[in-house]
Amino acid sequence: MTDDWMAWTFDPFALITTFSKWVGSQSVGLLPDGVVKDFIGYWVYDLAKIVLLLLVTSFALNLIRKWVGVKWLRRSLGRDDWVGMCCGAALGVVTPVCSCSVTPLYASLLHGGAARRPAACFLFAAPAVNEFAIVLVFFAMGWQGAVIYTALGLLAALLTGHFAKRLGLETCPYCGPVAHDPFVADSRFGWNTWRGGAVDSLTLLRRLKWALVIGAGLAAALVKFNLTPVQVLTEYGHHPLAPILAAVIGLPLDVNAAAAGPILIPLVKVGLPVGTLIALMMATTVASLPEAAVLRQLVGWTGVARFGGWFLIYTASVGLAVNAISALMR
Repeated sequence: MTDDWMAWTFDPFALITTFSKWVGSQSVGLLPDGVVKDFIGYWVYDLAKIVLLLLVTSFALNLIRKWVGVKWLRRSLGRDDWVGMCCGAALGVVTPVCSCSVTPLYASLLHGGAARRPAACFLFAAPAVNEFAIVLVFFAMGWQGAVIYTALGLLAALLTGHFAKRLGLETCPYCGPVAHDPFVADSRFGWNTWRGGAVDSLTLLRRLKWALVIGAGLAAALVKFNLTPVQVLTEYGHHPLAPILAAVIGLPLDVNAAAAGPILIPLVKVGLPVGTLIALMMATTVASLPEAAVLRQLVGWTGVARFGGWFLIYTASVGLAVNAISALMR
């Protein structure tokens, strides 16, 4: 089983990812090999990927709304209750994206008429609870770790939606006009339908362009220049408060589930407690500095600070609790 096969199996956006990697490699083809070339290539790749994700998802949601009408949306992601939140979390589970890619999808959902709470559930669940992450945790920590990781991730997603307002996840200021578009379902797709979807998608992209550029740049910097947390956690990972350290280290990093193996597997081999490993896995996949850069454009610095604080409290608390329970069961 090859890595390429795995990527295409678990990533529904693999075509976009592959094309973006090609764009990144072509953009630096004339530069000499070195750190600068790698940095710029990754920056272009990540920017191309999140721009395409934003355009494709927002355009597709516009067409879906035209086809099935707003009633379908109101019965699922448009409901600002527990049903809507469960739909948002479920959509996140089957949408395996990294933290820096989830914010354009989050904006697209709001732009398409999703309510605040379901969109917030999706924002948490998509990077944190996806098929690749669950499989990786299963191989690294066994079925017990996979069950704990999945259950706690879904619980966290629902809590994120329930407390979305307190966390500062207000309705996207760019999304009102489309969300309240009164058209009804119509299976006829004329030129105006396609043109309208394209215009709405490009409008959203134009309003987020600088946030996306900065976010992609931060992702490139973190991937190419960040220090690996393996050495730090190998030395201090057995301390009772190590889950807090794991959460602090992991949250800023731009690491998706597929790339978490090189970090997680060595720490499993040195015998780190399962709670510390889960805290690190959750922290690295659920948030990052590039995500914060884009999210700030949608919810402001207050929302980013509250959301980041919630991530830190949750991931560290889960790690501490799991370690405490494991110690009592010995």
